[in-house]
Amino acid sequence: MITVDEFSRLVAAIYASAVDPERWNSTLADFVRAFDGVGCGLLTSGPTNRKSDVMVKQIGRDPSALATYNAYYGRLDYVAEAVEKSPIGHIHTGTELILPNTNTEFYADWCRPNRFGDGLFVRLTGGKSSAWLGIAAPRGSEPFGTPDRLRLIRQLVPHLRQAIDTQGKLADLKQGECALSAAIEQVERGIVIVGLDGRFMHLNSGAERILASGDGLHLSQHGSIGASLARTDRELRHLMHLAMDSHDDRVPRGGTLSCPRPSGRCDYAVHVVPLAADTVEVGTVGLSDARAAVLIVIDDPDREPELNATVLRRQYALTGTESEVALRLAQGDRVELIAENFSVSITTVRTHLQHIFEKTGTHRQAELVRLLLS
Repeated sequence: MITVDEFSRLVAAIYASAVDPERWNSTLADFVRAFDGVGCGLLTSGPTNRKSDVMVKQIGRDPSALATYNAYYGRLDYVAEAVEKSPIGHIHTGTELILPNTNTEFYADWCRPNRFGDGLFVRLTGGKSSAWLGIAAPRGSEPFGTPDRLRLIRQLVPHLRQAIDTQGKLADLKQGECALSAAIEQVERGIVIVGLDGRFMHLNSGAERILASGDGLHLSQHGSIGASLARTDRELRHLMHLAMDSHDDRVPRGGTLSCPRPSGRCDYAVHVVPLAADTVEVGTVGLSDARAAVLIVIDDPDREPELNATVLRRQYALTGTESEVALRLAQGDRVELIAENFSVSITTVRTHLQHIFEKTGTHRQAELVRLLLS
């Protein structure tokens, strides 16, 4: 039916689509040509077994077929219902699934106008969500599920299953990387994640600010972090080497150094921390030098932490008003001014203040302010 070269190109396109899901559209177009069909779709259903939007665009004569399927006809799809209940890898023909149900709204108003009267269908994955492939064709004098087409789809099913599994793992990895990045961004200190090759893999905004200033620490052209003073730079590299060194059953260990700043401001405190050997790989999957190896934390004593009302609420279980009162006190406002700005009585502010004392374990305003600023 197709040549060995054509089959190899089709398999290569499947795996390329797993890495770049935007390529599934062209890959399904290749499926349509290889099987001599009129449409092809890769669909999913969620944990409730309700069909969700088609994973990729359906390739067919009428572009509106995908829109009308997602908007209405998908819920009437008896073909999908049968495929999702079948064993993974089992191939159905249109003769089995479509022809016995032509007296339905789904067939009359969606399948027939789009010339989807026959085809081949196979469930690819299971679990909480399932994926299945459908190749559609018009009804002809002979069934679409010829021996050649059945042989071809059997050969492609293992590759499709592997590709969808890979795509899911890549999506989970990307989601985990985004969550890690968001969490690191909330930290006031400078955070640098370094790979096994010594180059940075991630910087939070605090680290970007410190390194961009070039006041004691900087990034080289090759992406490695270094210190301005030669002695400090050697010490930093030595600590990073210790943090990465796990040869001969040695336990990786880091350390802390004081990094002078040419500006004369307070030295940075730089903490070098080894990461676990099984740390999740970041970026390109499967490359040994893509694994995060070292965490560098940079403390800037000259940078006062910025208080945040949301953080105060979470930290001490304060109400919204109590956190705002605490914030104003930490900023140096008097009780009288807070009452005026909030348009409440001084007694009300003092009541809020008493609740804040109880929740933070403090007894006086000065003690409360010291706690908040620490």
